[in-house]
Amino acid sequence: MRIARFDCFSGASGNMIMGALVDAGLSLDALERELRKLPVEGWSIEARRVDKRGLSALYLDVHVPGEDHDHEHHHEAHHDHQAHAHRKLADVLSIVRRAGFPAAVEKAASAIYHRLAEAEAHVHGSSIDEIAFHEVGQVDAIIDIAGAALGLYLLGIERVYCSSMPCGRGFIDASHGRMPSPAPATLELLRGAPTYDIDIDAELVTPTGAAILSTIASFEQRPPMIIDSIGYGAGRSEFPFPNALRVLVGETVESRGSLDSTPSSGDVTVLETNIDDMSPQLYEHAIDRIFAAGALDAWTHPVQMKKGRPGTQLCVIAPPERADAVASAMLAETTTIGVRRWNVVRDTLAREEHVVQTGFGPVHVKLVRAPSGPRARPEFDDCLAIAQRNGTTLAEIMRRVEADVDEWLASKHR
Repeated sequence: MRIARFDCFSGASGNMIMGALVDAGLSLDALERELRKLPVEGWSIEARRVDKRGLSALYLDVHVPGEDHDHEHHHEAHHDHQAHAHRKLADVLSIVRRAGFPAAVEKAASAIYHRLAEAEAHVHGSSIDEIAFHEVGQVDAIIDIAGAALGLYLLGIERVYCSSMPCGRGFIDASHGRMPSPAPATLELLRGAPTYDIDIDAELVTPTGAAILSTIASFEQRPPMIIDSIGYGAGRSEFPFPNALRVLVGETVESRGSLDSTPSSGDVTVLETNIDDMSPQLYEHAIDRIFAAGALDAWTHPVQMKKGRPGTQLCVIAPPERADAVASAMLAETTTIGVRRWNVVRDTLAREEHVVQTGFGPVHVKLVRAPSGPRARPEFDDCLAIAQRNGTTLAEIMRRVEADVDEWLASKHR
């Protein structure tokens, strides 16, 4: 499994996250090419190498003439925002949707903005539909969030881990006036995440940085990994320590050690429950939350329950160490009052995840090494997004993308 681990020893912001990913090997040209699909104009990306207390890091920033972008710079003064339109959640989600990103990217970026809206609404006593984004609704924040989602996708990252978050002190100037540091929305986003204090007057974690990492990352110890690349994304301010965010990119030891055609065995936990009183509309959300809790797979199928009532059986596979969290999600997000579980042995083929450039742009591809030889298949959701974006039939898109993937696989194994 390809993973990334963010080390936030000096905090985190949207531009620091993108800078770290680019420094770790993400192609800036490919990232900007994808970001240009967003229906917003007038922006440019600046990237330059800087020295942060003896540590070389990549400073990456989004410039938007006429919009203040200092919300992503630690301990920077904010300017008047009244001249800028304050977008609502629906406005931002429309911008992301119209870009026609791969499904996984759109889903991640939308989830980050939903989380931002929930935090802002809670702080200001409003609803997620009515809250007006100020700094985080501007073009540079939209690009930071979309860029983080795209960057992880283009690097083929399957899971993200994050360190504890440092919190500064003092006050910051925002569109709502003078606010304590960390900003109230930032603290709301970090609710449930591990944090600690640093004795410095500064905003170490911005709302955008907190929203990205609290949505996509697990605040837990990473598994043993083989590190392929390390990146440092620089912040703008100068502190008594290096103002940078570090990311480690690589593969888990288990997956790297089993990239042959021999199936590997491992313990997993199967969890099941039968449900006969839940609206079908709720299953998609419930399964999303179950995956977020650490499930490896989840599915449903019809069953006949007592008194001849039709019902639905929800089945989940999870790593044993995540079984408690998955069971809690099943109990919280469905109407069931009980979950049964048991451990089984599962045989699996090792798989790799790649991003392949096709005639329609980048596509996620799963590569497995079976005893009969390697095989690769493009992600269905990516093909669906391409078909919707190009107005071409899904069958035709899948045929042409699979041909590109077959050509890539042949070149890879010559």
